[in-house]
Amino acid sequence: MGRAAFIPSPPAPKGGPRLRASGCRLWDESGDERIDFDMSGGSALLGHAHPAVESAVADGAPAEGLAEAALSDLLPGSRAVRFCAEESQALPAAIDAARRATGRRRAAVWEVGAGAYGGVDDLAAIVIDPLDAPLADLAAVRRAADAAGAVLIFDEGASAFRVHESGAQGLSGVSPDLAVFGSALANGRSIGAVTGRTDLIFALDPEDLPAPSTPSLAAAAATLKLLAADPVAPRLRVLGAELQAEVARLTQAAAADSLFTLDGDPTLPTPLFARPQIEGLWLRGMAGRGFVVVGPHALCAAHGEPEVAALVAAYTALLPKFAEEGRRLGPIPRGQFVYDVRPEGHA
Repeated sequence: MGRAAFIPSPPAPKGGPRLRASGCRLWDESGDERIDFDMSGGSALLGHAHPAVESAVADGAPAEGLAEAALSDLLPGSRAVRFCAEESQALPAAIDAARRATGRRRAAVWEVGAGAYGGVDDLAAIVIDPLDAPLADLAAVRRAADAAGAVLIFDEGASAFRVHESGAQGLSGVSPDLAVFGSALANGRSIGAVTGRTDLIFALDPEDLPAPSTPSLAAAAATLKLLAADPVAPRLRVLGAELQAEVARLTQAAAADSLFTLDGDPTLPTPLFARPQIEGLWLRGMAGRGFVVVGPHALCAAHGEPEVAALVAAYTALLPKFAEEGRRLGPIPRGQFVYDVRPEGHA
C-alpha cells in the first residue's frame, strides 16, 4: 500500500536547540543551516519571519476588521467571515452551524471517487477536503449537497491560497456554502476562520469560536493583504511542476518508479513509498543533506530555483539507493503499492 510520508514533528525538549527562521531557511544555536520544506506544515506561505507580517505584529494595532475584509475580498462572491483561535475549532463550529440551520444532525465526509461516506440521507453537512479533488468530484459533491438540502463545507486548511489566489473554490469555480481556513491565513501563526453564506455565519455559536490573539489577527491582516497584491499560487505551481517533472525523470532513470513517486498538487508535492524501508532511507537521506521535510514538500514564496535545484540534487543521489534497497527486498506483491496522493494528517 502506498504511504504518504507525513510524520508530525515531536515537540522540542526543554533546553534543546532554539531555531532561528527566515524565509525558507532554519538555523540552530550552533549556526547550522537547513532548507525548510515543511514550512510549519505548509502554512508559512510567505516564508518564515516575513518583514511586513512581523512589522504588523510588532505594531500591535487592532486588526480583526481589516482581516475580515481582506479574507472576504480574496474569496469568490460575497463571503461573511468569523475568526477563531485555532484551525481545529473552525470545522466543528461550521458543522454545528449547519446542524442549527438545517435542523438535522448527520455530517458526512466526501471521499474522492467514492462519494459521501454512508450516503446522503438526513444530512446537515457534507465536508470535503478539496486539495487534489478533481473538478468532477467537486461538482458532484455540490450537486449531492443541493439534492440533500445539506450544507457543503470545504476544508481549505491545506489548499488555502497555495493552489489558487482564491483557494480551491477559486481554482475549481465550485462554491461551498461554508469554508474553513487555518494558520495559512496568518503565515503560520495560530488562527482559524469560517467563511460563507451570511445566514450560516449568523448560525455560528460564538462559544464555539474563541477569539484569536491580537498578534495572529495582525499577522492575518498583513498576510492576506500581501497575498491579494502578489498571489503566490502561480509561482508555486510552476516550481512544483518543475520539481515533479525532474524527479519523475530521475525516478524512471534509476529504475525506482515501482518504489517511489512524487505526486499530488504541484504546490504541495507528496512523496509516496511502496515500502517503509524506502521511506526510512528518504527521511535519513533528506535530513543528512540539510533539509527539513517530514512529508509533503510545502513550497512557499521564499523558495526559488536554487532550493528546488538542491532538492533535485538530493533525489539524484537518493533514488539509486531506493532502487538498490528495492532489489534487496525483492518483488513487491501484486496490488501492494497503491498511489494515494492524499497526505494523511497534513494540516
